[in-house]
Amino acid sequence: MRAAVLDESGELTVRSDWPEPEPKAGEVLVALEKVGICGSDVHFVIDKSSKTSYAPIVLGHEPYGKVAGLGDGVTGISVGDRVAILPLITCMECERCLAGKTRLCKQRLCIGADAEGCWADFTTVPARNVVPVPDSLSDSLAAVATDSVATSHHSVATQGQVGPGKRVAVWGTGGLGLSAVGIAKALGAEKVIAVDPREEARDWALLTGADEAYEPEEGFAQITESGGVDVALEFVGRAETVEKAVRSLDDGGRAVITGVGFEPANAGRIMTFVLRERELVGSYGHEPSDVRRSIELLASGDLVLPKVVGDVIPLADVRQGLDRVHTGDTGGSRIVVDITA
Repeated sequence: MRAAVLDESGELTVRSDWPEPEPKAGEVLVALEKVGICGSDVHFVIDKSSKTSYAPIVLGHEPYGKVAGLGDGVTGISVGDRVAILPLITCMECERCLAGKTRLCKQRLCIGADAEGCWADFTTVPARNVVPVPDSLSDSLAAVATDSVATSHHSVATQGQVGPGKRVAVWGTGGLGLSAVGIAKALGAEKVIAVDPREEARDWALLTGADEAYEPEEGFAQITESGGVDVALEFVGRAETVEKAVRSLDDGGRAVITGVGFEPANAGRIMTFVLRERELVGSYGHEPSDVRRSIELLASGDLVLPKVVGDVIPLADVRQGLDRVHTGDTGGSRIVVDITA
């Protein structure tokens, strides 16, 4: 079959001789159709700041497709079903998994990083990793719901506890932040303020439901002068934006850091946290429930993300697609690979 394979030297090439997988007991074979390009894929291929567990390996972990085969013992799923694939394979036996924190499972494997990924004609995954997709949801949105949208949902809904009446600031409206804007509005936030230095990103945020959009300095001034926000969501991963996110909080506010970075963060004076009862929490990945809820919200029309999916490219152009994601030339917050093209 065809597959985009990262080799031992760090080069990504589309091969036509990759072995087609067969489903083992308890597994599902999926014919892949649409698969998103994530920022972590850029780190594997271009800047080399992250590494896969082994090589050669098929990349891609935001997948949608149709069930093409069933391993022994699989029930409740039929060949031809439209499905999205949960990217994390977890043990479902440890204390963390049983407590609903599968994202923190010490045995977790991420497809396209620790196990074979989905920039390919076919893949196999445990049956529990496939999620039905309603007919009302597009293939491309179903693909990005598996990671990009679901990660934002976890940040906004679970860690941020956003709900009706909340005032929310989203710092960085790129790949994840743009989804966070729409999710916050879908969950009933009273006001959503988008902050991003890029005019295009601010325009997309307004299209997605943001009430206001500013460049960082103006945004910080506007937010603090109006009394601050209840929830600040940081999707950049830089010390400067983490500090501004915390300082933009009202009394009792919560800052959620989802952006990944390596700089030491200065979140402000300890006394400020104590006297104003501010909170600072991290948000990593998502749970299966976040994927399912994201799909439900998108399929119902309660969550509208007009610019989350940008350009759609064929599998043959996936390497050029990574370059475009790296430079921000995406047409939206995500480029999606069309495996069938």
